[in-house]
Amino acid sequence: MPRLVSCHRCAILQRIPDVLPKTPMIPARLEWTTGESYTYTDDDGLAIMVPAYDPILEDFVIKHDHGVDERVIVNGQMIGVWAVDQKTWDAMDVVTKVKAELRDQTQKHYEEVDDYRDAALRCYNEHGNPDITTGCRDYKDDSKRLGPATYDDGDGHTITIPPPYRQYQCYLCPFQQAAIQVELRQRRGMYNDKKNLAQRSKSLKRAAR
Repeated sequence: MPRLVSCHRCAILQRIPDVLPKTPMIPARLEWTTGESYTYTDDDGLAIMVPAYDPILEDFVIKHDHGVDERVIVNGQMIGVWAVDQKTWDAMDVVTKVKAELRDQTQKHYEEVDDYRDAALRCYNEHGNPDITTGCRDYKDDSKRLGPATYDDGDGHTITIPPPYRQYQCYLCPFQQAAIQVELRQRRGMYNDKKNLAQRSKSLKRAAR
């Protein structure tokens, strides 16, 4: 599901990828050290469910908190989040619509940016446009992780994001798309020649190192 996030102080609208498949969902709930808590609910009074692990959104918040109180951030006064289903995204220009709404609300012109994908493309070019045959020397290396692997929840508890739910810059790279295509073709039996299958299998393992 495509997503957009905005920083009202920076006046930017950033595209970010959705969380990874099968990420567990939990009620959107805030707790403060004073013992107070608040659960976000929908129009029917049901708890709004959010991903238990969202490292890219966490990364964006860390970069754009500007030292303000957390409650200002989570209440949408500093950062806004829009999740759009794929059908709507394909049917209309969501970015232009959101930018127009923000301009009407704030009297500011919001710049559209895609920093995460741009960084992935720069890395891809710096690596000489690697492919499945050559492999990528730092594919899913910790230096390419987006967002923290662990973070403090504000109440003195350390939250560790399990490896399956961590996000990497590599997921936005053309190299990743090539690797996925080879794997899908293998599953469909398109590489039924044993020699070719073995060669592509070795290439995928080399890419994952």
